[in-house]
Amino acid sequence: MDFDDDAPDLRSAHVIVVGNEKGGAGKSTISIHLAVALLKAGYKVACIDLDTRQQTLTRFFENRRSWSSHASRPIELPRHCAMARGETNDVRANEAQEFALFAEAIGAVEHDYEFVVIDTPANDSYLMRLAHSLADTLVSPLNDSFIDVDVFSRVHHDRSRRGAVAQYADLVMEARRKRRIVDNGIIDWVMVRNRMATIASNNARQVALSVSRLASELRFRVADGLHDRVIFRELFPIGLTALDPIEDAGAGVNSSQAAARREIENLVEALDLPGRTPGVEHLQARRLWHDRVAKHYRELGAADWRAG
Repeated sequence: MDFDDDAPDLRSAHVIVVGNEKGGAGKSTISIHLAVALLKAGYKVACIDLDTRQQTLTRFFENRRSWSSHASRPIELPRHCAMARGETNDVRANEAQEFALFAEAIGAVEHDYEFVVIDTPANDSYLMRLAHSLADTLVSPLNDSFIDVDVFSRVHHDRSRRGAVAQYADLVMEARRKRRIVDNGIIDWVMVRNRMATIASNNARQVALSVSRLASELRFRVADGLHDRVIFRELFPIGLTALDPIEDAGAGVNSSQAAARREIENLVEALDLPGRTPGVEHLQARRLWHDRVAKHYRELGAADWRAG
């Protein structure tokens, strides 16, 4: 895909979509920790939960709000919206209803908030595709498994059938095309290797090599995500994260929390989101981000052309 220098029509809010058609990759866990990390950095954050069946993100912030009502100190909370699913037998009517609700949710936050984090379901749907087309940063977590890789690029023992663009990657490529047409925007796609084992296996190394090769072909960046830590699950019922002062919850800060904090902070840094700079308005920071990301993809395309 070509990236030119035309100025994009940017909204104030930077939209982060966490998506992957494969279930169990850790989308909600990533969404939770990105939202809390941005809140703690002082940004105005809104969240939209499109996973109308699981609603893990919604339940986490319900737990967090409940905990905050009894906490000894203020706890950061985003503006949160849980989407409702159309339940009629008319598919078009359902889509129209869902579109209206989603458009209302986006319209309410796109000019007054700095970041919007959208958690998507693990299935191809009208709302999922719509959310992807609005993304500025698309975060796709995947586990160290070729089962997860298979939704991006076909995994097969027959070399002649291996490497074909798979369903989710095709969805993202279409979203990128639509985004360029609508507002000349760029979707910065970041593949996050998530739930990594502490001890690297040969399988993990093979998956890492495969993802690295795909990065150039599908135009995404690769970042390390979160290890599969007990602390992430333990804190969910009270709506806290490793970034919070969990000593208020009766637990002391230990090496696991410290390591978890570093992982979250490293992930946020790797995403290279529009940052807060003295004297620079957020919308200007968004424009600088766009120019930086556009340059990255232009250089990536030029490198591939020279290699070919």
